[in-house]
Amino acid sequence: MKTSRRLVRSCLRYVRERVGDAGYEQVRAELPPESAELLASATGSDWVSLDAWLVVLRAFEARFGDPETLRLLRETVRATMAVAVSKGWSTFLADITPDLLLQRAGTFWSMSYDTGRLEVMARGPRRCRWALEDWKSPPPEVMAMLAEACVVFLVRLGERTGRAVEELVDGRVEVEVTW
Repeated sequence: MKTSRRLVRSCLRYVRERVGDAGYEQVRAELPPESAELLASATGSDWVSLDAWLVVLRAFEARFGDPETLRLLRETVRATMAVAVSKGWSTFLADITPDLLLQRAGTFWSMSYDTGRLEVMARGPRRCRWALEDWKSPPPEVMAMLAEACVVFLVRLGERTGRAVEELVDGRVEVEVTW
């Protein structure tokens, strides 16, 4: 399983700003080599080991966040996705509606992960339930990142009351999104 190096770089840029150079380097010094390499190098293949990335996320969360709620991870995803949406995807999202966004959910997912498919399970007025298919029991960090990304997209569409709640149902991630 792999994740996008672009996602990793964006998250690490925010984390470094948030925790400072000294905190960043302290965590890096404690990581196993494969994970520490993610903090040292911005180059390489377009995809990196999800396992190595999870070690990094967990180390920063343990030192600077709250592992029970994944507070730092959630904050990081909101900040990095907001930048990506406003800069990188601004042209594409200029005329998008919630319906069009739901149709493209799978495309957005595959830009960040090489495992699983994001599918719309149910839709209703100002609500949607997404499921992550073909990935049995993904890590809680992936679940949280998905939920936070959903909220950022809703905010981009002008929905100030967007909320996403993730849960594991029979080994499958489901995210209930309301706005």
